[in-house]
Amino acid sequence: MRKFLQEVKRRNVFRVGLVYIFAAWLTIQVVDVMFPALNVPEWVVSAVAVLLLIGFPFALIFAWAFEMTPDGIKLEKEVDRSQSITPQTGKKLNSLTMLVLVAAVGFLLVDKFVLQPDNRSEAEEQALGEIRPSIAVLPFVNMSDDKANEYFSDGLAEELLNVLARIPQLHVAGRTSSFQFKGTNEDLRLIGQKLNVANVLEGSVRQSGAHLRITAQLVDTENGYHLWSNTYDRELDDIFAIQDEIAANVVDALRVTLLGEEATVDHGTDNLEAYNLFLQASYFWDQTTAESFSKAEEALRQAIALDPEYARAYAKLANVYQQNVSGFTGDGVEDFIAAFKVVHEYADRALELDPTLADALVAKGLAISAGEWDYESADQYFSRALELVPNHIDALSWVGNMRIIQLRADESIAVFERILQLDPLSISTHRDLGDAYTAARRFDEALAIYRKALRLNPGTARVHGRMAAIFLSRGEFEAAAEEIRQEPVAWNRDMRAIMINSRGQDSAAFQAAAKAYEEQYGVSNSYQLAEIYGYVGDLENTFKWLQMSVDVHDPGLPWMQVSLFLDSAKKDPRWPAVVELAGL
Repeated sequence: MRKFLQEVKRRNVFRVGLVYIFAAWLTIQVVDVMFPALNVPEWVVSAVAVLLLIGFPFALIFAWAFEMTPDGIKLEKEVDRSQSITPQTGKKLNSLTMLVLVAAVGFLLVDKFVLQPDNRSEAEEQALGEIRPSIAVLPFVNMSDDKANEYFSDGLAEELLNVLARIPQLHVAGRTSSFQFKGTNEDLRLIGQKLNVANVLEGSVRQSGAHLRITAQLVDTENGYHLWSNTYDRELDDIFAIQDEIAANVVDALRVTLLGEEATVDHGTDNLEAYNLFLQASYFWDQTTAESFSKAEEALRQAIALDPEYARAYAKLANVYQQNVSGFTGDGVEDFIAAFKVVHEYADRALELDPTLADALVAKGLAISAGEWDYESADQYFSRALELVPNHIDALSWVGNMRIIQLRADESIAVFERILQLDPLSISTHRDLGDAYTAARRFDEALAIYRKALRLNPGTARVHGRMAAIFLSRGEFEAAAEEIRQEPVAWNRDMRAIMINSRGQDSAAFQAAAKAYEEQYGVSNSYQLAEIYGYVGDLENTFKWLQMSVDVHDPGLPWMQVSLFLDSAKKDPRWPAVVELAGL
């Protein structure tokens, strides 16, 4: 064995193995960093790692069987020992090892300080870092015979999530991400990894008439062990007490009370039927269709009729109505000013009933930002909401969107990255982050984020349209056409189609198509019409519709400074006046 090891050493097998290991490690690091930036599929990274692993024993065999000579590579048995230059080759391999090590250290430094610069404040770093204790609340399983009761099991889970989210020391995964696992039966340890949480609360609800059986269990996602579980057999009128008890038990199991915090539950109403309607509205809201929003609005109005002092219902109604105003699922409204006045009324009533309700503060801030273009005042409402609930995702999201239109794209990117730490599977946040990259003209990164949103949900509205806009701005018309064919929102699809067909050139055919769009969508799409005309350089019509956007208070107008299609208008002397009118 001693002679064998000596021979292995003489043939430089150890040195070759060491160089191979260092070089392979460096290769994997470079691939892991660079391939995602180049949009190379993840499986290619894995394939490179596998090939390098397979190559290791072959490198050792090659070092044993062959030798470098002045005449080239020869089989070791064909080399005269007296003529062997393995000592000199060994010295070269030592130098190569040092060179690879230096390259590895250099790459690590570049990756840390150049490719991934750390410019965050201490507070932002804490928000983005791994926070413990942490938890995700999965949607409870509806075990009732009546599947229509699913809103109740979902609502129970959401209420518990909201209670736990009010505890500053507890990191709670966002609802959007947690509810991605509804009905999947995925391993809780994998769910913990995907959501970056150490614990998962799951359960089930069985309702029979007025009788409820609720089971809940808290699971450690690292090892799958149960930390706590319980079953509650109660009557429906005990639902508030059950929520309080489950939340208190979970907090106790996580020992958050040691940090001086307790779970406090504010249901907002003592009227069980009104609360039940609120849960139904939340269930419909989550489906994000024009029909479901209409059902949510009706359920909230019924809840308010039963309890006129139900602040949470008013706040939710303000949000539902605002989505209809903005044309989230349809064609929006004709009179933005009157519509936002209604949003203000609902938000004001909620704040009158409960000035500390974060959802109401967010609804008011959004109405001021989108409806009045008063971003300083809106910031105050969002800031107050974040004081009350530091990780309020809606508040953070609207702050991020305001930073985009204020030409502070880098700040908005940091905000959306923070949200993704809290809600890593949120489709809307991926879309917003893509918007921030687009505003910064970092198009490849924007496209990568938009594609990720579509992988999470291929039917997501207004993502294909956003990608088409980027391709249009780069003159890639075929790619833009392919994206717009898949866009589900009609006004967005029709708008981009006109622009694609024009190829950026004004013509009789373009003017006819633009006029037809005017007739179909009218003043509710004033800002979109300004972009359509701006794309071909028709500045008279561009400013006509920009002014119309001002007159009707189109919520799209504040995005004018980051538009990809108004560059020609930005050079016009009329531009600064419109910017000022938009509060920018």
